[in-house]
Amino acid sequence: MKISETMLKKWINIPENILEVTNQKIIEVESFGPMNEATQLVIGHVLTCTDHPDSDHLHVTTVDLGDRVDQIVCGAENVAAGQYVIVAQVGTVLPGDFKIKVSKIRGVESHGMICSLKELGLDDKYIPEEFKDGIYYFGSKQSIGTDGLKALSLEGWVMELGLTPNRGDLLSVLGYAYDLAAMTNQKIVLPKYHIKETKNLNQIKVDIETDGCARYYARYFESLTIQESPWWLKAALLTNDIKPINNVVDISNYILLEYGTPLHMFDADKVETNHIVVRDAKEGEVVITLDEEKRVLNQQDVVITNGKEVIAIGGVMGLYNTMIDDQTKRVILEAAYFDPKRILQTSKRLNLRSDASLRFERGIDDTRVINGLERATELLIELADAKVSTNITSAIRYTLENPSVFIEKNYFNEKLGVEISNDELLKYFDAYNYEYEVHKDGYIIKAPSYRNDLLIKADFLEEIARMYGLDKIPMEAMNLPAQGKLTFKQMRLRALRHHLANIGMNEIISYSLIHPNEVHLYQNLGEPVSILLPLSEDKKTLRQSLVHGLLDVISFNQSRQQSSVSIFEIGNCFAKDLETIHLGIAMSGIWHKNPWKKQEFKPDFYTVKGLIDSIFNPLGISFSYVPTNHIDAYHPYRQANVLYQDQVIGQIAELHPSEVKRLGIEPTVVVDINLKNVLEPTTPMIYQSMSKYPQIERDLAIVIQQEVNADDLIQMIKQTARKNLIQIDVFDIYQGSHIEQGMKSIAFHLVFNDLEKTLESDDVDQLMKKITNRLSFSYQATIRN
Repeated sequence: MKISETMLKKWINIPENILEVTNQKIIEVESFGPMNEATQLVIGHVLTCTDHPDSDHLHVTTVDLGDRVDQIVCGAENVAAGQYVIVAQVGTVLPGDFKIKVSKIRGVESHGMICSLKELGLDDKYIPEEFKDGIYYFGSKQSIGTDGLKALSLEGWVMELGLTPNRGDLLSVLGYAYDLAAMTNQKIVLPKYHIKETKNLNQIKVDIETDGCARYYARYFESLTIQESPWWLKAALLTNDIKPINNVVDISNYILLEYGTPLHMFDADKVETNHIVVRDAKEGEVVITLDEEKRVLNQQDVVITNGKEVIAIGGVMGLYNTMIDDQTKRVILEAAYFDPKRILQTSKRLNLRSDASLRFERGIDDTRVINGLERATELLIELADAKVSTNITSAIRYTLENPSVFIEKNYFNEKLGVEISNDELLKYFDAYNYEYEVHKDGYIIKAPSYRNDLLIKADFLEEIARMYGLDKIPMEAMNLPAQGKLTFKQMRLRALRHHLANIGMNEIISYSLIHPNEVHLYQNLGEPVSILLPLSEDKKTLRQSLVHGLLDVISFNQSRQQSSVSIFEIGNCFAKDLETIHLGIAMSGIWHKNPWKKQEFKPDFYTVKGLIDSIFNPLGISFSYVPTNHIDAYHPYRQANVLYQDQVIGQIAELHPSEVKRLGIEPTVVVDINLKNVLEPTTPMIYQSMSKYPQIERDLAIVIQQEVNADDLIQMIKQTARKNLIQIDVFDIYQGSHIEQGMKSIAFHLVFNDLEKTLESDDVDQLMKKITNRLSFSYQATIRN
């Protein structure tokens, strides 16, 4: 938002240190400088204009500058005697540091320059067509010798504010004036509007049928004259990079800047009825907007209709079917308050961002809407010779109220570390135009309608700090003891990251938002959570698994000829009322390669299982794995639940071939583990010395039914041998000749030891007999010879 001195001084006495006050007490200033950099421009009157004696396109003019008459050579085709023009005198500096000097052009002396708008620094797109290729001249008599910039309303400074999303009130000159008045002990008084109505009654009827519109006002105008706007109005728009169109359109844009209340004007003859109905759009409703683009609406959009067809998209853009043109004679002027969330959704979805939609999105002052309407009415009468019908048609569906907030009396001083007296606080409240009640133990405060961002105690604290002066608040170091060490959770997460990186894996950080249709593709933690205003529909719902991001990274790399990808991520997953931290691992392509021996190793289910065990077993954390097939995106026979303390905390699986094909990647194995319980402090590990007694190793091969899991057998063997079994590994699984159909052979390698004595072979034989007996009884296992 740009604030010009010309517009601001109509509302308030401007302090000399305006830049300092704004930067320190209102908001950061992004730029500050003169509205136009030209100096010593004056208005001149062209007395004579003759052709140059030695040129077929130059003219020799004499120009009255008030205190003298100068000869100026001019090359513009449209220069003529009798014109009132802008003259750059000798010594003038034009934008771009162009200095005017006495010169001789083809033998004729020239003492200055008659200026075009382009030479004054205006962009080509803002220059009226009639002045694009020549000088600018006024359409009426001017005071000779007076300030040229003042005549064009380009004098004074302009200041651009670096607005934050919560300060929608500063998106108008009036809103900024309210804040400046509070800081400089002044009061803003709204003007009385001078409106002369005709005897004709406003016949417009308004109905609101949607909660997307809180209030709607309409005035009816006749006999408008569409013409060029005066320069003071053009200059105000140009300062904010708004192109002047005509007096009627420019007035609505001017009110947008001055009051912050967007208006819209309909050609009343094109509206065709006297009935305005504000409603929700119908699903799939098609309209053509002012930019002549076809737009498809949905039920979240608010539309303005004539009772039969749509004539505007509320708060966003008007439609082509009711636009103002050069033949417009009768106008319906709209001033309304639309729901910010609805407008934001519509403008983003339709990619229709405008100055009006920006203000509606931030939230305008609903009580100021009527003021903007009346100011526009005043200007239409003045600049367009409009005849306004008696009465304002209005409809109010609901009113908005800022909340009343209770704040303890010592709250401000405690939080700011200063001493502000009660009387001083009340002065601050009055300066900000708060409504307040003083009680024994605190204040009940309500912000004015134009500050809809003040909702909680902290908001008011910031306002008091601004008024008091942020530079006056003492800078003191906090004198509190700090432990300065990592928590158990932080240390464990760091250890996990270091371990995975040390074995050659790359850490990624993926996007937390995914497509709503894919949220339960790899995991179901509960009811999905979607954000209300997503940047795009495919990034709308919070993830419930890290696998989505891991596979996206694999697809990205492999589509760019990086076939071997081993990655991990530690991040949060979400469901309604749930947020947990997960570890995700994905491996695809070649894990290790020995070009000399021409050997390659591709990871599979067991590779990743081994990695998981190698990471967590040294931490005293032991997982168990139970086969499952409940996730369709995983291979039905190569997926398992990961259990810790008899609770399912994740999955390990190879992707289903159809999923691999859909993603266009190589076969991939993934892991997704909930780390919540793993990150809880556990019983400290106790050092145990190595046994000084020899160990005994045995191999055991048994034949069992095919559906029996090796892990079940291992658990039973551990329970039977107890403390004497220090290691057990599966080293062979066989199905084929000499093995019955539906059976399989599993071979285990067992290592026995005793910390207190030397184990004898007889001791181990007895343990092996117990093991085989239990396996035979529980699983009908037979010893394979």
